Amino acid sequence: MWPFKKKKLEDKVSFRRSMAEKIARHRIRYVSEREGDMDIIIGRDGGFNIRNGEFIVSADNHVIFRTKVDDLQASELMSLEGAILTAPDLENGGEMRTIIAYYVYYR
Repeated sequence: MWPFKKKKLEDKVSFRRSMAEKIARHRIRYVSEREGDMDIIIGRDGGFNIRNGEFIVSADNHVIFRTKVDDLQASELMSLEGAILTAPDLENGGEMRTIIAYYVYYR
């Protein structure tokens, strides 16, 4: 038996930072948040930004989600049309939130 457990790749800070940079390259079509069994659209037409170690999601000309990059759990959708972001939201007093941001599709 191996006495030490390996960290999963998603739990490493370097992975979280690289995912944040990859996602930040995209523009936002709309952002939704799951409440119960319904998805509610909380913003349209925005973008991502990384500033001072914080990952910021803005839409409709205001910040809708802000967290530290090192706390962000991010994964892209299988269709690569968006990303699922889970982290404590500094805009809402550190409440843990999960949002889904859908990218603008350019042809």
